[in-house]
Amino acid sequence: MKLQNLLISNIRNIDEVSISCDRGIHFIYGSNGQGKTTILESIYVLSNLRSFRDHDLRPLLKAGQTTSQIKGDFKIAESTRAELKVELIQAHHRFEKRAYINQKLSRSAIEYFGLKLNHSPIQFHAINLNPSSTDLIRGDPGTRRTYLNQAISSESPEYLDILKHYQKSLDQKNALLKQEGAIDGELLKILNENIALSGAKLIFFRLMFLKKINQTFVSFLREIAPNQTLVFAGYKTGETLYFTGHFDFPTLQNLVENLHQKLTEKGPVERYRKASVVGPHRDDLVFKVGTKVGPMLPDLVGVGSQGEIRSVLLALKLAELEEFEKASGVKPVLLIDDFSSELDSTRRSFLLRYLKDSDLQIFVTSTDDLSQSLESSGTLIRMNQGRIC
Repeated sequence: MKLQNLLISNIRNIDEVSISCDRGIHFIYGSNGQGKTTILESIYVLSNLRSFRDHDLRPLLKAGQTTSQIKGDFKIAESTRAELKVELIQAHHRFEKRAYINQKLSRSAIEYFGLKLNHSPIQFHAINLNPSSTDLIRGDPGTRRTYLNQAISSESPEYLDILKHYQKSLDQKNALLKQEGAIDGELLKILNENIALSGAKLIFFRLMFLKKINQTFVSFLREIAPNQTLVFAGYKTGETLYFTGHFDFPTLQNLVENLHQKLTEKGPVERYRKASVVGPHRDDLVFKVGTKVGPMLPDLVGVGSQGEIRSVLLALKLAELEEFEKASGVKPVLLIDDFSSELDSTRRSFLLRYLKDSDLQIFVTSTDDLSQSLESSGTLIRMNQGRIC
Protein backbone atom coordinates (compact mmCIF):
# COMPACT_ATOMS: atom_id res chain seq x y z
CA MET A 1 0.00 0.00 0.00
CA LYS A 2 1.58 3.27 -1.13
CA LEU A 3 0.75 6.78 0.01
CA GLN A 4 -0.36 8.77 -3.05
CA ASN A 5 -0.95 12.25 -1.65
CA LEU A 6 -0.19 13.82 1.72
CA LEU A 7 -1.87 16.98 3.07
CA ILE A 8 -0.49 18.65 6.22
CA SER A 9 -2.25 21.65 7.79
CA ASN A 10 -1.15 23.59 10.90
CA ILE A 11 1.43 21.06 12.09
CA ARG A 12 4.42 22.64 13.90
CA ASN A 13 5.87 25.29 11.53
CA ILE A 14 3.86 24.14 8.48
CA ASP A 15 0.78 26.17 7.51
CA GLU A 16 -0.25 23.88 4.68
CA VAL A 17 1.71 21.53 2.47
CA SER A 18 0.43 19.11 -0.16
CA ILE A 19 2.79 16.45 -1.48
CA SER A 20 2.16 14.15 -4.42
CA CYS A 21 3.93 10.91 -3.55
CA ASP A 22 5.37 8.33 -5.90
CA ARG A 23 6.95 4.92 -5.61
CA GLY A 24 10.55 4.66 -4.48
CA ILE A 25 12.57 7.27 -2.61
CA HIS A 26 11.48 10.80 -1.70
CA PHE A 27 14.39 13.11 -0.89
CA ILE A 28 13.34 15.88 1.50
CA TYR A 29 16.14 18.40 1.99
CA GLY A 30 16.81 21.91 3.29
CA SER A 31 18.41 23.71 6.22
CA ASN A 32 17.66 22.74 9.80
CA GLY A 33 14.31 23.86 11.23
CA GLN A 34 12.54 24.14 7.87
CA GLY A 35 9.94 21.39 8.39
CA LYS A 36 11.66 18.32 6.91
CA THR A 37 11.23 16.10 9.96
CA THR A 38 7.66 17.39 10.39
CA ILE A 39 6.73 15.72 7.10
CA LEU A 40 8.07 12.37 8.35
CA GLU A 41 6.42 12.91 11.72
CA SER A 42 3.06 13.58 10.04
CA ILE A 43 3.26 10.35 8.04
CA TYR A 44 4.14 8.48 11.24
CA VAL A 45 1.17 10.00 13.11
CA LEU A 46 -1.14 9.03 10.25
CA SER A 47 0.05 5.44 10.65
CA ASN A 48 0.59 5.10 14.40
CA LEU A 49 -1.50 7.87 16.02
CA ARG A 50 1.62 8.94 17.91
CA SER A 51 4.79 10.90 17.24
CA PHE A 52 8.36 9.62 17.21
CA ARG A 53 9.52 12.97 18.65
CA ASP A 54 7.14 13.62 21.58
CA HIS A 55 5.05 11.43 23.88
CA ASP A 56 2.32 14.09 23.68
CA LEU A 57 0.73 15.21 20.40
CA ARG A 58 -0.03 18.72 21.68
CA PRO A 59 3.31 20.19 20.47
CA LEU A 60 2.38 19.24 16.89
CA LEU A 61 -0.45 21.79 16.83
CA LYS A 62 0.91 24.97 15.25
CA ALA A 63 1.21 27.85 17.72
CA GLY A 64 -1.90 30.05 17.73
CA GLN A 65 -4.08 27.45 15.97
CA THR A 66 -6.90 25.38 17.45
CA THR A 67 -7.19 22.72 14.74
CA SER A 68 -4.74 20.82 12.57
CA GLN A 69 -5.03 18.02 10.06
CA ILE A 70 -2.97 15.27 8.45
CA LYS A 71 -4.62 13.49 5.53
CA GLY A 72 -3.32 10.68 3.35
CA ASP A 73 -4.86 9.57 0.09
CA PHE A 74 -4.28 6.04 -1.21
CA LYS A 75 -4.82 4.44 -4.59
CA ILE A 76 -6.44 1.04 -4.09
CA ALA A 77 -7.16 0.30 -7.73
CA GLU A 78 -7.28 2.25 -10.96
CA SER A 79 -10.65 3.77 -10.11
CA THR A 80 -10.69 3.29 -6.32
CA ARG A 81 -9.34 5.73 -3.74
CA ALA A 82 -9.23 5.63 0.05
CA GLU A 83 -8.33 8.05 2.81
CA LEU A 84 -6.84 8.22 6.31
CA LYS A 85 -7.14 11.41 8.33
CA VAL A 86 -6.01 12.56 11.78
CA GLU A 87 -7.28 15.80 13.34
CA LEU A 88 -5.79 17.51 16.40
CA ILE A 89 -8.18 19.90 18.15
CA GLN A 90 -7.62 22.28 21.07
CA ALA A 91 -10.96 23.47 22.44
CA HIS A 92 -10.64 25.62 25.57
CA HIS A 93 -8.62 23.43 27.99
CA ARG A 94 -9.40 20.17 26.21
CA PHE A 95 -7.11 18.57 23.62
CA GLU A 96 -8.60 15.94 21.31
CA LYS A 97 -7.26 13.56 18.67
CA ARG A 98 -9.64 12.22 16.04
CA ALA A 99 -8.77 9.50 13.53
CA TYR A 100 -10.83 8.67 10.44
CA ILE A 101 -10.80 5.86 7.90
CA ASN A 102 -12.68 6.85 4.74
CA GLN A 103 -14.39 9.72 6.61
CA LYS A 104 -15.61 7.38 9.38
CA LEU A 105 -14.49 8.32 12.89
CA SER A 106 -12.69 5.54 14.78
CA ARG A 107 -13.79 5.07 18.39
CA SER A 108 -10.34 4.09 19.64
CA ALA A 109 -6.75 3.46 18.58
CA ILE A 110 -7.44 -0.28 18.75
CA GLU A 111 -10.30 0.08 16.27
CA TYR A 112 -8.20 2.34 14.01
CA PHE A 113 -5.29 -0.12 13.86
CA GLY A 114 -7.58 -3.11 13.43
CA LEU A 115 -9.54 -1.52 10.59
CA LYS A 116 -6.47 -0.03 8.94
CA LEU A 117 -4.59 -3.32 8.74
CA ASN A 118 -7.21 -6.05 8.73
CA HIS A 119 -10.68 -4.82 7.85
CA SER A 120 -10.36 -2.14 5.20
CA PRO A 121 -8.66 -1.74 1.80
CA ILE A 122 -6.07 0.57 3.45
CA GLN A 123 -3.16 -1.49 4.72
CA PHE A 124 -0.69 1.22 5.64
CA HIS A 125 2.08 1.30 8.22
CA ALA A 126 5.14 3.54 8.66
CA ILE A 127 8.39 2.70 10.47
CA ASN A 128 10.81 5.44 11.51
CA LEU A 129 14.61 5.15 11.52
CA ASN A 130 16.83 7.92 12.85
CA PRO A 131 20.42 6.70 12.40
CA SER A 132 21.83 9.49 14.59
CA SER A 133 19.57 8.73 17.56
CA THR A 134 20.80 6.04 19.96
CA ASP A 135 18.24 6.75 22.69
CA LEU A 136 16.64 3.36 22.07
CA ILE A 137 19.90 1.68 23.10
CA ARG A 138 21.37 4.24 25.51
CA GLY A 139 18.14 5.54 27.03
CA ASP A 140 16.20 4.37 30.05
CA PRO A 141 14.23 1.08 30.09
CA GLY A 142 10.97 2.97 29.56
CA THR A 143 12.17 3.98 26.09
CA ARG A 144 12.77 0.35 25.14
CA ARG A 145 9.45 -0.79 26.61
CA THR A 146 7.71 1.90 24.54
CA TYR A 147 9.54 0.63 21.47
CA LEU A 148 8.35 -2.94 22.08
CA ASN A 149 4.79 -1.76 22.73
CA GLN A 150 4.71 0.27 19.51
CA ALA A 151 6.37 -2.35 17.32
CA ILE A 152 4.13 -5.19 18.51
CA SER A 153 0.84 -3.26 18.64
CA SER A 154 1.39 -2.03 15.07
CA GLU A 155 1.00 -5.62 13.82
CA SER A 156 -1.31 -6.85 16.58
CA PRO A 157 -4.25 -4.74 17.83
CA GLU A 158 -4.83 -7.58 20.33
CA TYR A 159 -1.57 -6.65 22.07
CA LEU A 160 -2.70 -3.03 22.33
CA ASP A 161 -5.97 -4.17 23.91
CA ILE A 162 -4.11 -6.32 26.47
CA LEU A 163 -1.77 -3.41 27.23
CA LYS A 164 -4.76 -1.16 27.84
CA HIS A 165 -6.31 -3.62 30.31
CA TYR A 166 -2.97 -4.18 32.06
CA GLN A 167 -2.43 -0.44 32.50
CA LYS A 168 -5.93 0.00 33.89
CA SER A 169 -5.38 -2.71 36.52
CA LEU A 170 -1.95 -1.30 37.33
CA ASP A 171 -3.33 2.22 37.82
CA GLN A 172 -6.06 0.88 40.10
CA LYS A 173 -3.52 -1.09 42.13
CA ASN A 174 -1.19 1.90 42.54
CA ALA A 175 -4.10 4.06 43.65
CA LEU A 176 -5.04 1.38 46.20
CA LEU A 177 -1.47 1.12 47.52
CA LYS A 178 -1.32 4.89 48.00
CA GLN A 179 -4.43 4.96 50.18
CA GLU A 180 -3.96 5.85 53.83
CA GLY A 181 -4.92 3.25 56.40
CA ALA A 182 -5.78 -0.40 55.83
CA ILE A 183 -5.76 -1.74 52.27
CA ASP A 184 -8.66 -3.77 50.92
CA GLY A 185 -6.92 -7.15 50.69
CA GLU A 186 -9.62 -8.78 48.57
CA LEU A 187 -9.50 -6.00 45.98
CA LEU A 188 -5.69 -6.17 45.92
CA LYS A 189 -5.90 -9.91 45.29
CA ILE A 190 -8.28 -9.42 42.35
CA LEU A 191 -6.05 -6.72 40.85
CA ASN A 192 -2.96 -8.92 41.24
CA GLU A 193 -4.74 -11.76 39.43
CA ASN A 194 -5.65 -9.39 36.59
CA ILE A 195 -2.08 -8.09 36.45
CA ALA A 196 -0.62 -11.61 36.47
CA LEU A 197 -2.82 -12.71 33.56
CA SER A 198 -2.58 -9.62 31.34
CA GLY A 199 1.07 -9.03 32.29
CA ALA A 200 2.02 -12.60 31.36
CA LYS A 201 0.31 -12.14 27.98
CA LEU A 202 2.35 -8.97 27.36
CA ILE A 203 5.59 -10.77 28.24
CA PHE A 204 4.61 -13.69 25.99
CA PHE A 205 3.96 -11.33 23.05
CA ARG A 206 7.29 -9.54 23.65
CA LEU A 207 9.27 -12.77 23.82
CA MET A 208 7.54 -14.04 20.68
CA PHE A 209 8.35 -10.79 18.84
CA LEU A 210 12.03 -10.92 19.84
CA LYS A 211 12.23 -14.59 18.92
CA LYS A 212 10.81 -13.85 15.45
CA ILE A 213 13.22 -11.00 14.68
CA ASN A 214 16.32 -12.63 16.20
CA GLN A 215 17.69 -14.36 13.10
CA THR A 216 17.05 -11.34 10.88
CA PHE A 217 18.59 -9.01 13.48
CA VAL A 218 21.74 -11.14 13.69
CA SER A 219 22.00 -11.40 9.88
CA PHE A 220 21.66 -7.65 9.41
CA LEU A 221 24.23 -6.95 12.12
CA ARG A 222 26.75 -9.26 10.45
CA GLU A 223 26.21 -7.51 7.13
CA ILE A 224 26.41 -4.01 8.58
CA ALA A 225 29.47 -4.62 10.78
CA PRO A 226 31.11 -7.97 9.94
CA ASN A 227 34.03 -7.35 12.29
CA GLN A 228 31.91 -6.32 15.27
CA THR A 229 31.80 -8.59 18.33
CA LEU A 230 28.55 -10.56 18.60
CA VAL A 231 25.62 -8.81 20.26
CA PHE A 232 22.84 -10.80 21.92
CA ALA A 233 19.38 -9.33 22.49
CA GLY A 234 17.77 -10.31 25.78
CA TYR A 235 14.52 -9.70 27.63
CA LYS A 236 14.84 -9.03 31.36
CA THR A 237 11.81 -9.59 33.56
CA GLY A 238 12.55 -9.34 37.26
CA GLU A 239 15.63 -11.47 37.93
CA THR A 240 15.09 -13.61 34.81
CA LEU A 241 16.96 -12.88 31.59
CA TYR A 242 15.77 -14.55 28.38
CA PHE A 243 18.30 -14.43 25.55
CA THR A 244 16.52 -14.21 22.22
CA GLY A 245 17.00 -17.45 20.30
CA HIS A 246 18.82 -19.10 23.20
CA PHE A 247 16.13 -20.25 25.63
CA ASP A 248 13.28 -22.72 25.93
CA PHE A 249 10.21 -20.68 25.16
CA PRO A 250 7.97 -20.50 28.26
CA THR A 251 4.28 -21.30 28.05
CA LEU A 252 1.75 -18.62 28.90
CA GLN A 253 0.72 -20.64 31.97
CA ASN A 254 4.35 -20.68 33.18
CA LEU A 255 4.54 -16.92 32.82
CA VAL A 256 1.25 -16.41 34.70
CA GLU A 257 2.42 -18.62 37.57
CA ASN A 258 5.85 -16.96 37.75
CA LEU A 259 4.39 -13.47 37.74
CA HIS A 260 1.79 -14.38 40.34
CA GLN A 261 4.52 -15.80 42.59
CA LYS A 262 6.62 -12.64 42.26
CA LEU A 263 3.59 -10.46 43.05
CA THR A 264 3.06 -12.49 46.24
CA GLU A 265 6.74 -12.34 47.22
CA LYS A 266 7.03 -8.59 46.63
CA GLY A 267 3.71 -7.75 48.32
CA PRO A 268 5.32 -6.35 51.51
CA VAL A 269 7.77 -4.27 49.44
CA GLU A 270 4.93 -2.83 47.35
CA ARG A 271 2.93 -1.91 50.44
CA TYR A 272 5.99 -0.21 51.94
CA ARG A 273 6.80 1.72 48.74
CA LYS A 274 3.11 2.34 47.95
CA ALA A 275 3.78 1.39 44.33
CA SER A 276 3.76 -1.71 42.12
CA VAL A 277 7.29 -3.01 41.57
CA VAL A 278 6.52 -6.26 39.70
CA GLY A 279 5.32 -6.68 36.12
CA PRO A 280 6.17 -5.97 32.48
CA HIS A 281 5.99 -2.21 33.17
CA ARG A 282 9.39 -2.75 34.88
CA ASP A 283 10.95 -5.08 32.29
CA ASP A 284 13.71 -4.21 29.84
CA LEU A 285 15.15 -5.08 26.44
CA VAL A 286 18.91 -5.52 26.91
CA PHE A 287 21.86 -5.96 24.54
CA LYS A 288 24.86 -7.97 25.69
CA VAL A 289 28.28 -8.23 23.99
CA GLY A 290 30.41 -11.37 23.81
CA THR A 291 31.40 -14.47 21.89
CA LYS A 292 29.05 -16.83 23.75
CA VAL A 293 25.65 -16.15 25.27
CA GLY A 294 25.47 -15.85 29.07
CA PRO A 295 24.04 -13.64 31.84
CA MET A 296 27.43 -12.26 32.86
CA LEU A 297 28.14 -10.66 29.50
CA PRO A 298 28.73 -6.88 29.60
CA ASP A 299 26.06 -4.48 28.38
CA LEU A 300 26.54 -2.98 24.92
CA VAL A 301 26.07 0.51 26.37
CA GLY A 302 29.01 0.00 28.72
CA VAL A 303 31.54 -1.38 26.25
CA GLY A 304 30.27 -0.56 22.76
CA SER A 305 31.46 2.35 20.64
CA GLN A 306 29.05 4.89 19.17
CA GLY A 307 29.42 3.19 15.79
CA GLU A 308 28.70 -0.26 17.22
CA ILE A 309 25.60 1.02 18.97
CA ARG A 310 24.38 2.58 15.71
CA SER A 311 24.94 -0.74 13.94
CA VAL A 312 22.72 -2.51 16.49
CA LEU A 313 20.07 0.21 16.16
CA LEU A 314 20.07 -0.08 12.37
CA ALA A 315 19.91 -3.88 12.46
CA LEU A 316 17.07 -3.83 15.00
CA LYS A 317 14.91 -1.40 13.02
CA LEU A 318 15.42 -3.20 9.71
CA ALA A 319 14.57 -6.51 11.41
CA GLU A 320 11.40 -4.87 12.76
CA LEU A 321 10.52 -3.71 9.25
CA GLU A 322 10.93 -7.17 7.73
CA GLU A 323 9.04 -8.84 10.59
CA PHE A 324 6.09 -6.49 10.09
CA GLU A 325 5.93 -7.42 6.40
CA LYS A 326 6.07 -11.15 7.24
CA ALA A 327 3.37 -10.84 9.92
CA SER A 328 0.97 -8.62 7.99
CA GLY A 329 1.79 -9.13 4.32
CA VAL A 330 2.07 -5.33 4.05
CA LYS A 331 5.20 -3.49 2.92
CA PRO A 332 5.60 -0.61 5.38
CA VAL A 333 6.67 2.89 4.44
CA LEU A 334 10.20 3.62 5.68
CA LEU A 335 10.97 7.03 7.17
CA ILE A 336 14.68 7.89 7.54
CA ASP A 337 15.39 11.11 9.39
CA ASP A 338 18.71 12.93 9.14
CA PHE A 339 20.25 10.28 6.91
CA SER A 340 23.80 11.52 6.55
CA SER A 341 24.32 13.01 10.02
CA GLU A 342 26.55 10.49 11.74
CA LEU A 343 26.64 7.25 9.74
CA ASP A 344 30.15 6.32 8.64
CA SER A 345 30.86 5.22 5.08
CA THR A 346 30.50 1.48 5.81
CA ARG A 347 27.09 1.74 7.45
CA ARG A 348 25.92 4.33 4.92
CA SER A 349 26.92 2.06 2.03
CA PHE A 350 25.03 -0.86 3.51
CA LEU A 351 21.88 1.22 3.99
CA LEU A 352 22.13 2.60 0.45
CA ARG A 353 22.31 -0.92 -0.98
CA TYR A 354 19.34 -1.97 1.12
CA LEU A 355 17.26 1.01 -0.04
CA LYS A 356 18.08 0.47 -3.70
CA ASP A 357 17.21 -3.24 -3.56
CA SER A 358 13.97 -2.76 -1.64
CA ASP A 359 10.55 -2.20 -3.14
CA LEU A 360 9.59 0.17 -0.33
CA GLN A 361 8.13 3.63 -0.45
CA ILE A 362 10.79 5.67 1.38
CA PHE A 363 10.99 9.21 2.72
CA VAL A 364 14.50 10.49 3.55
CA THR A 365 15.45 13.84 5.11
CA SER A 366 18.84 15.51 4.93
CA THR A 367 20.37 18.98 4.90
CA ASP A 368 21.76 18.12 1.46
CA ASP A 369 20.23 16.89 -1.80
CA LEU A 370 21.04 13.19 -1.54
CA SER A 371 19.79 12.17 -4.97
CA GLN A 372 23.24 12.57 -6.53
CA SER A 373 25.22 10.91 -3.77
CA LEU A 374 22.74 8.02 -3.70
CA GLU A 375 22.90 7.78 -7.49
CA SER A 376 19.19 7.14 -7.40
CA SER A 377 16.25 8.79 -9.05
CA GLY A 378 13.35 9.82 -6.89
CA THR A 379 11.05 12.63 -5.87
CA LEU A 380 12.89 15.79 -4.75
CA ILE A 381 11.23 17.97 -2.08
CA ARG A 382 13.02 21.10 -0.89
CA MET A 383 11.70 22.67 2.31
CA ASN A 384 12.14 26.29 3.33
CA GLN A 385 10.33 27.91 6.29
CA GLY A 386 7.61 25.27 6.34
CA ARG A 387 6.94 25.45 2.60
CA ILE A 388 7.91 23.43 -0.48
CA CYS A 389 10.03 25.50 -2.83
